[in-house]
Amino acid sequence: MQGSRLIVSAGLVVLVLAACASPEKTVRVRVVSDASLVRSCRVLGTVSDNEMEDLQKKAARVGGNVALLTPERKSKGGYFGLQDYMTADVYQCEATR
Repeated sequence: MQGSRLIVSAGLVVLVLAACASPEKTVRVRVVSDASLVRSCRVLGTVSDNEMEDLQKKAARVGGNVALLTPERKSKGGYFGLQDYMTADVYQCEATR
């Protein structure tokens, strides 16, 4: 009985620590389509994805806080065949407008 309680307690501690170790950050990347909004910003690169939330996460990973949507390409080769996806140029702006 005592051993079972110890195992269950240890398992709960591991689950709590795992949840604390990898919290999902709130993505704070503004997505725009007007190039004039990023005129004074520093360009960091380009990202693409078929989901807006994932596009924002990728932009945040490269250090950006604004993503300028570029003309959408209609197909991309992938593991599951052709997919629609969005591309965006990623910028670091002092103050997002």
